[in-house]
Amino acid sequence: MRLMRMRWIGLNHLPKRGPAIIAGNHLSHVDPLFIITGGRRFTYYLTKDDHFKRRHTAWFMRSTGQIETARETGASDALATAIDILNSGHALGIFPEGTRSRRTEAPFILKGKTGVARIAASLPKVPVFPVGHHGTREIMAPKIDKFPKLWRGAEFNFGKGITWLEWLTSPHGGNHTPESLATVAAGSEAEIRAEHAHLCRKFTDQLMQSLIALGAP
Repeated sequence: MRLMRMRWIGLNHLPKRGPAIIAGNHLSHVDPLFIITGGRRFTYYLTKDDHFKRRHTAWFMRSTGQIETARETGASDALATAIDILNSGHALGIFPEGTRSRRTEAPFILKGKTGVARIAASLPKVPVFPVGHHGTREIMAPKIDKFPKLWRGAEFNFGKGITWLEWLTSPHGGNHTPESLATVAAGSEAEIRAEHAHLCRKFTDQLMQSLIALGAP
């Protein structure tokens, strides 16, 4: 795969071992394939069960050890599985958009969902690595291509990682101090939930801006 017309930039940011969350934009079915190949480490993706029911995708899902996720069980089971993967010292791949972008014109990137932030907040010392990429839509376009055009090229840019704890106390991120966090913790349950939701939304929005800065179209 690495002999093809692919470019992986910033791979030095991604550690070879230890827990890591790899978050990228989603343009095509082949996105996980090239992120795993470029990163040179086994990476688990939580994948909707539909992909395990189709012959042309099931082989890849099973051969790379992807995790089948049933829609009926809800987000809580997916979150628990993701945390188990990271606690075991593995890399977790995730697409913050939640699905492939089906937009026909740029910008293709969708609004991010807060699942990645909630996982990061649950394991505040695990780094999140943004990966902005372009070109995979031309390799295998949604609803158009049945098979990938592997002669085409794509580029993947891996950014520096940041943990939830680092982001939370950064003036450019959560902008919290130990004192302000103590004030939040002393509030009511509703106030704590509201602040957590606010921080997850802000983390996600900044992550999506990072993906754009790294080349996500």
